[in-house]
Amino acid sequence: MTETDKRKNFLVNSTYVIFLFGFYCLFMKYAFWLFFPFLFALFVSMSLQRPINFLVKKTKLKKGAASFICVFGLLAVIIGIISLIGIKIETEIQGLISTFMTNVKDLPDFYKKSETTLLHAIGFLPAAIKKYFDTWIADLYNKLITKTGFNLNFSSISSSLGGVWSTAKMLPKFFVAVLIAVVSCFFLASDYDRVINFIKRQLPGSKRNAVSITKRTMFSTVGKLVKAYAILMCMTFCEMVIGLNVLRMFGLYKASFLLATAVIVAVVDILPIFGTGTVLIPWAIYSLLSGNTGFGIGILVLYIIIYIIRQTVEPKLVAVNLGLPPIVTLMGMYIGVTLFGFIGLFLVPISIMLVKILNDEGALKLWKNLGDVKPIPKEPITETEVPAKTAD
Repeated sequence: MTETDKRKNFLVNSTYVIFLFGFYCLFMKYAFWLFFPFLFALFVSMSLQRPINFLVKKTKLKKGAASFICVFGLLAVIIGIISLIGIKIETEIQGLISTFMTNVKDLPDFYKKSETTLLHAIGFLPAAIKKYFDTWIADLYNKLITKTGFNLNFSSISSSLGGVWSTAKMLPKFFVAVLIAVVSCFFLASDYDRVINFIKRQLPGSKRNAVSITKRTMFSTVGKLVKAYAILMCMTFCEMVIGLNVLRMFGLYKASFLLATAVIVAVVDILPIFGTGTVLIPWAIYSLLSGNTGFGIGILVLYIIIYIIRQTVEPKLVAVNLGLPPIVTLMGMYIGVTLFGFIGLFLVPISIMLVKILNDEGALKLWKNLGDVKPIPKEPITETEVPAKTAD
């Protein structure tokens, strides 16, 4: 192959990759949630094929009936788990909300108390500097009281009602999407073989193997990623339960909604933008300024421990489950969150993993693997002839 042909192939392949990347970004940005119910149904139907085929083989049922039983059973298990968890922590969540609302009502008193605490803390400063900070702190708390809106007016109430109404208008779309996803699960589970065979018939023979590889890889990758983040959530939950129980042993934590707090922090911790600091840092600051110094310090120590463990474990755990280097996983998570929001945190690393597996299997050739590079043969070492000395 001439140098010109190599350059042409490089340009063609680069254009093809850029086109696929652009299509991927546009789909993720504008069309993912439109097709999400059907993608979810396809994933569920693919994951249920093994139990469906087993049930057909053992009971001689038709595939439609076996699909209905498996899909219905899966939905029943999911709803049952959610119901059990909800019943378990319902009382604690009610207590947590009640406590939060009480603290919100007491917020003006908290502002005054914390203002007094800060003014007392800076009492050691020289008179001129202390006077400046006294004025600054007083202005700051006046602005806080004004901004938090204790003097409610009609405009603030109407804006809040408008937000509630906007959220309520989204509920029908959500329920319709859930209904479409459930119905699609039944249809695709029973017609899975016909759908897959139709897709394979449209592809050339050389690409059919790539489709099978992609399917196997997708299940393996998604399963590993779900496992990784489930482990992280369980770790955060256990850390919160242990930490709050330790604080309770020392008499610093007296609330009765420990499990609900641990669940909320674990869920928030999995979100890319928020993290445990969204809950624990304001909680610690509020406790310190309220005079509950021991509990505030304990919450800060608990946050630091959770943060260090999370930063240490997460890149390695997700990378191990995806088979990617930690830096590549971290880049994928950051780029995914930045470009596509919360869903990008999961889908971009999965997409990178799919591309890696397809490249390793030979379905794609985007980069060279270790086995593709042939070692440079060493030239044999020959002794150089030493010229004979000539007589003078």
